[in-house]
Amino acid sequence: MGMREACFPHQSAVESPLIENTGEKMTDLRAKVLETDALPTISSIAEQLLSLPLDTEKGERDLLGLIESDPFIAARVIGMANSPFFSPNRKVCTVADASLVLGLSRVKSIAIAIALLGPIRVRESRIFSPRELWLHSFSMATGMRTLAAMLPPELRPSEEMLFLSGLLHDLGYLVLAHLAPEKFDAFLSRMESNPVESVPEAEDAEFGVNHAEIGGILARSWNLPEEVIGVIEGHHGVDLKNMTLMLARIAESITGEGAIRMNAPLQVSGDEIEATGITAEQLGQARETLEMQREQIMLLADLLT
Repeated sequence: MGMREACFPHQSAVESPLIENTGEKMTDLRAKVLETDALPTISSIAEQLLSLPLDTEKGERDLLGLIESDPFIAARVIGMANSPFFSPNRKVCTVADASLVLGLSRVKSIAIAIALLGPIRVRESRIFSPRELWLHSFSMATGMRTLAAMLPPELRPSEEMLFLSGLLHDLGYLVLAHLAPEKFDAFLSRMESNPVESVPEAEDAEFGVNHAEIGGILARSWNLPEEVIGVIEGHHGVDLKNMTLMLARIAESITGEGAIRMNAPLQVSGDEIEATGITAEQLGQARETLEMQREQIMLLADLLT
């Protein structure tokens, strides 16, 4: 995907908050991310989108103008607004009209995700499909939003952070596919044949780093919001004080780890579900809602690929 890129410096190994100088030799893959330009820097448009507030009329105008300035992003935002998923009552032809259908926060999140992930080029193989990753990511974003709507208003994370966290939570898989495509294919085959094996443990054994850690390294180098980084880094761990993270984990317990293997739902504890206040009945409703929307979400994944 062609995206404009700007010079936005990576953090060095010394600057990274995730790596300590233990004197032990770092793995080649982690070192490649930390010490070279192996990954694209944040694009100019993504950097600007991240900094735009939505709580003023000027911020809204600037957001729409910025998206309109990039035909690639604008076309996908407009295409999504015309999807049956959002049931527009007329054909959407402009970014401004798309914002009325999708909502400004969702437009911003989708535009940021496209701008960030576009420059990370990966090859489609017999085993790995970027479309499947988009399908899973959009299902996660939708699931997190559905679950959040069940919470009291004062407990709901911002919709913008929810949606963006869901879209980017598996950023690390794109990094692994970008840097080590053949090894990543072998890893995916291993996961498909071992449905009960822990993903992070298998990744650590295969790559010396897992997708949550390596995604967090890139997210920090891009200066993404801490709320989003927390989900990228932590969605395979438990933190009962992080509502966005708990919603991500509960959503993935519904959607399964579909980006890498089918029918392998993430296991969440009763404590996590109880901490959100979501009832078993509401959880069942969220599951039914996502199942009903699956075909429409598949169409959205096609638009984003």
